[in-house]
Amino acid sequence: MLLLMPMSLVAQRSIKWKGLHLNNLDKQGRKQGEWLFFDKQGNVLMECSFQNDEVSGPRVFFNKGDTSLIRFQPKDSLEHFIYYYKGQPLNGVFVSSTNKFRIELEKIPEGFNNADIAELKRQYAIKIEPVYMFATQALVEYFSAAYYKSNTIPNWNHNFVITINASGKVTNVEWEKKDELWSANIEHEVFEMFYGMGRWQPFFDTWQTKEIKITMSLGADLEAITAR
Repeated sequence: MLLLMPMSLVAQRSIKWKGLHLNNLDKQGRKQGEWLFFDKQGNVLMECSFQNDEVSGPRVFFNKGDTSLIRFQPKDSLEHFIYYYKGQPLNGVFVSSTNKFRIELEKIPEGFNNADIAELKRQYAIKIEPVYMFATQALVEYFSAAYYKSNTIPNWNHNFVITINASGKVTNVEWEKKDELWSANIEHEVFEMFYGMGRWQPFFDTWQTKEIKITMSLGADLEAITAR
């Protein structure tokens, strides 16, 4: 595998969505202000605010456009929440300590069962996957344009491993052993293609974004497939 480190990292300071500029980065690349996180279809999954890279205030989760859960900043081992069960708000607390976890509810509504408890547990440890340009642009369209502008990149199938940092920037690219088609010009263009990409939605895990590596198989038909 060949490891490439970028000479410079340039990324958009914000993402434009429905006329709004969101998901801002400051000059130091830190997350600031209101952020939205999306699924691959462009549906909003979660809203929160950042201050100097740290989540500030509650996180609001959505299901098909409706608020499904509001989680408030944890204090010690307690994290208060409002869960919308059949459209009605239900107050509760996530209690976590060493090797122990439980959910306390202010009241048990009629019809609330083990499946609902399981859903709350799933949302407690929720993970939001990386999405290119926060689902506002298609990844295949970016690569199609990059290939069109290329003078040297041939039609081949190659697997890449890219590192996306906690702000959504591509910071490292690795790829398989190159074959006889590779040249210095191809390497330079592939290098520029990946480091010139737009921002990604960073991987979000419970209460923070994290650096992550994803694999990408880029085929001759320009279908880009990513997987954890």
